[in-house]
Parts: sequence; structure tokens; C-alpha cells
Amino acid sequence: MRVELTESSLELRHPVITGRGTITQRDGLMVQISDGRVTGWGEAMPLPGWPGADLSATRRALETWAADPDPESLPSEQFAHGAIELALLDMEAHRTGRTQAEVLAEGEQLAQSVELNALVSGAEEAAAAMVDGYRTVKLKVGASDLEADVAAVAAVRNAMGEDARLRLDANGAWSADQAAEALARLERYDIEYVEEPVSGMESLAQLAKQSPIPVAVDDSLGTAEAQVPESISVIVVKPMALGGPRTAYAAARRWIAQGRKVVVTNYLDSAIGQHAALSVAAALPNPPQVHGAITPELFIKDIADLPPITNGRCPLLSHSPTPAD
Repeated sequence: MRVELTESSLELRHPVITGRGTITQRDGLMVQISDGRVTGWGEAMPLPGWPGADLSATRRALETWAADPDPESLPSEQFAHGAIELALLDMEAHRTGRTQAEVLAEGEQLAQSVELNALVSGAEEAAAAMVDGYRTVKLKVGASDLEADVAAVAAVRNAMGEDARLRLDANGAWSADQAAEALARLERYDIEYVEEPVSGMESLAQLAKQSPIPVAVDDSLGTAEAQVPESISVIVVKPMALGGPRTAYAAARRWIAQGRKVVVTNYLDSAIGQHAALSVAAALPNPPQVHGAITPELFIKDIADLPPITNGRCPLLSHSPTPAD
């Protein structure tokens, strides 16, 4: 088995402004694994400033594993684990002539396309998303003061109309008191849920008990083995941050069985990681969910191509995207 590691640096087409700071590019490592017959691709792209993100630690874990690769013993470091897990899944898909989603589903019912939310920065983009056929949008909050956030949410809701669903994401920017005030003021705008209004599982669980808006855990999950308190009704799953598509798929099924709403999304991944998230979403059991943003034009120049999104839905590819595409 041959393993090659390649550094990658992708510049975002538009900066993503979050409560943790502004993101303009994504740096990481591409992982290529070959057994002489088929090749699989994965990626590790920790996000600086986010929980568990340390590119140097990821690089060391990948280099150690690549020196003596063992498919039965993957690194404990989550981003390295996820990159290798994805590459091995991709190899199996190529070897068996199936898609990644088909390998994950193991013969169970599979969606042929996935409905997605649009990630918007304001009212103009929200209106454009409605024209493009999206029925759900997500808006980042927490990077400005509360008055500005309330005004932005009001403008987006007005641009969307009453029938579309609106999700918010604060990336843990608020204190408990700030979050309580914000959620009380934002309730009137018919919010489906708010991701990470505060940071930390315990804080989220306490807030969720009194919140007029459903609370979602995202970055505070930490690992796929996390025990999520009952008061948190929505779990946002980012496969490449939780240890890879197989790990995330198993965790998502467990949480769905507990009665939680599970929304699969990307981690500002390249096309390789975004396709993995799409595959996990497509393989999950019914009822179908509106999942997070899969964005074919996220970067000025991506390493591969994703299928176009039509009417807010992304079809599955018949084969995995690779840099050679």
C-alpha cells in the first residue's frame, strides 16, 4: 500500500465571517492511498481557532501512519483519522464499482439527491437563494452586536418570505446571558434552530432548556462518541471534523435513533470533503432532512468538481471526485 501526502491551500471565493473570526483560505493535506489497483483520496483540513484543530499535529499523525500504513489501525488524531478513513472508503468504492454513499448504506435505501440549505450573508443573497430554488437558508450571527444581528435576521426573513426555513449559526460567540437575550428577540422571526449560540456542551444543554428556539450543537460535539443531552434537539455533523465519513455516518444513525434531527454539512472542505459529506447525507435513513451547505463554487479554484445544485438539491456523482478530474 502506497501513501502520498500533498499540501493544499485553497482561497475562498468570498470570506466567511463567523463569531470566531473571518476565514479567507483553507490549508491542509491531501491523502492519496493506492494498493496498486485502485486509488482513494482523502483530505485533512483543520480549521485554526476551532476545537481540536492543529495542522501540525495532523501532519505528524499522517506522516507516522504513512510510514507503516495499516488499514485496521488508524491514527487517533481526528483529522488524520478522517482523511485516511475517507481515502479507504474511496478505494472501496472504486474497487467495487459503487459510490461512497452506496458503500456506507450497505444495501439500504439511498437518496439520489440531497436537499441543502444555502449559506447567505444577508438579504440580497437570501432573495437570490429563493430564486435559485432553495427552501432553507442559514445566516451567520454573533460577529456583530445584537442590534445588527437582529436587523440582519429581520431583513433576511423579509427577503425570504414566510414559507422558507431560516437557520442561524452563532459559532459560540455569545455568553449565556447574551444568548438568552438574543434568542428571545429573534424568536419572532420563526427560526428553525440556532447553532452554537454558546460554546460547550454543558452550556448549550442548559440554554436549550429555556430557549424559545431549538438549539443545535456543532463545534462543541468534539467527537463522534459525544453524549448529547436530551435538551439539545439538533445535531450538526461535519464528517471530516468527526473522524471521517464512516465514523460520522455511524454516529448520525445513532443520534437519529434517539429522535434527534441530524443535519450533515461540510467543514469548508474541498470538493473531496464536501462529496464525503454529501455521501453521508444521502445514505442516512428516512425521513429525509434538509442538510447543510455543499458549495461547488466555495473556492476560487477547487481541486476537483462537484455536481451543480438545482432547485436547492445536489445529485450524487456516479464516481468520486479526484484531483485528476
